[in-house]
Amino acid sequence: MKASFAAIALSLGAALAAPSTDSIKRQQDSHPISVSSISLRQLEEGNRIVFLGSITRHDKSGAALSSTNCNTQWNPELPPGAENPVQCADPAFNFYFPTGVKSLENYDIVVNGPDGKSTGTIEKGPRYQCGPYDGTIEGIKQECKITQGAEFFLTLE
Repeated sequence: MKASFAAIALSLGAALAAPSTDSIKRQQDSHPISVSSISLRQLEEGNRIVFLGSITRHDKSGAALSSTNCNTQWNPELPPGAENPVQCADPAFNFYFPTGVKSLENYDIVVNGPDGKSTGTIEKGPRYQCGPYDGTIEGIKQECKITQGAEFFLTLE
């Protein structure tokens, strides 16, 4: 009897501790878009900003469905906002910076795509590093970029 009770108690505890499949599904459904391969560069001439990045749409299991490249450049005082979003290579996607880009190290991004509007914050840390540009293109003062193939998953609104 003691062994049976212990087995039942152990099974019940494991069932309560296991994550709900509904919770996992909600999390996957709320993050269908990721941004990767980001390079945000500040140019020496005119202090212009250049954004390069990839946007990936994911299915409910997290597998990539499609990916597109996006890029733009602007004067720091006039970044792409909600009134002038930037079209990506795949016309089903566009993006903008809802609060501007006051710092290359930390900014918000909005992506509009087939699933609706997704938002997130790109911020300096282990996945996104900033520093002097170390490439071969002349005229770049500073660059912030994604490291080691990282992605930022955005939240579907």
